[in-house]
Amino acid sequence: MATARESSKVNLDFLVHDLGLHQERNTKVFRKGKFFIISPSVQNKNHLFEVGESIMELFETEEQEGYLLIRFKEEFLMAKLKSFDKKMMIPDTKSTSTKLPPHWKFKVIEATNPYIINMGDSDLRYPIQNPSKNQLIQFFNTES
Repeated sequence: MATARESSKVNLDFLVHDLGLHQERNTKVFRKGKFFIISPSVQNKNHLFEVGESIMELFETEEQEGYLLIRFKEEFLMAKLKSFDKKMMIPDTKSTSTKLPPHWKFKVIEATNPYIINMGDSDLRYPIQNPSKNQLIQFFNTES
């Protein structure tokens, strides 16, 4: 069974080498020019991931083009971060505890058209794109 540390590295080389993204320290945050990418690795059997409030505070919506780029098994799922934030990261669904800073919990639902649900309110659902690696390479390596 893979450890959390190993699972967080799944497809990391693709993000860095093929897409040319730069990882901030050892976080889910990647940058390249105007791009701000949050890229959690979802390798657990429940398909769960979290996004911390502190990570979202780094996203400058007016200056940056933000994306959620989930490394889901050997695939990628992608959404525009601004619209995902607006619909899925509402204050009432934020998890808080004494052990972890405030964050949101999500689950990837595998389907013909995959989507994400907010674990704080399962009625909150967000359709997500499933681009190929070639589409991602083309998208993130296009000069703007």
